[in-house]
Amino acid sequence: MSNLLELEDITKDYHTKLGEVKAIKNINLNIKKGEIISIVGPSGCGKSTLLSIISGLDNDYKGKVKKNKDLKIAYMLQSDALLPWLTIYDNAILGLKIKKNLTEEAQKYVDYLFDFYKLSEFKESYPKNLSGGMKQRVALIRTLSLKPDLLLLDEPFSALDQQSRLLISDDVYKIVKSEHKTVILITHNIEEAISFSDRVVVLSKRPSIIKNIVNIDFKNQESIYERRKDTNYHKYFDLIWKDLDINEC
Repeated sequence: MSNLLELEDITKDYHTKLGEVKAIKNINLNIKKGEIISIVGPSGCGKSTLLSIISGLDNDYKGKVKKNKDLKIAYMLQSDALLPWLTIYDNAILGLKIKKNLTEEAQKYVDYLFDFYKLSEFKESYPKNLSGGMKQRVALIRTLSLKPDLLLLDEPFSALDQQSRLLISDDVYKIVKSEHKTVILITHNIEEAISFSDRVVVLSKRPSIIKNIVNIDFKNQESIYERRKDTNYHKYFDLIWKDLDINEC
């Protein structure tokens, strides 16, 4: 696989009333086309900051982000951010409207995603009438409708109950794999990182550096449920847990 994105010596400092705080220090990472990477680390270590730099929302840093200028990036946050006065279908196509790209082909793809996530019968419903899991699916459809080359997910499942979290993360895994999407996921959940990813990047406490990159290799790639049954699953968990160092959290 070729590199879709390259990070070279990314360093980020914050200026506060108490002085300069170094958030990220000399991060070097290559993201290959079609792979799924999870980033884990202690709270406040700079995981979301790193996503903001990759997305281009934060340009105040040192180092280089090497990417094609035509690279399409979509960013999905923890909050579904659905507009309550719009139907969920209108919410889903909002990004396409803003980009002035609401073509017949784009609408067919949105319809396909509504079918895939079993939401077709709720198209004319409003967000207040949906469960948290259903609203998060709509937010995901809105993100995927833009057909990004790189999908950035900042703890998108953390507000959900455990059952919804497992179901939706499995849905996301299947569709990004089937469409060969490149994904960077921020998560505090080690199990989620292992079952969802090709590689898990472990960050230290601030100033954040990469402590380890764990390559995940399961025989069964069909679903996160099957991946969790793999005999190597607990080996990966122990590796990441050791590198996280609970005393840093």
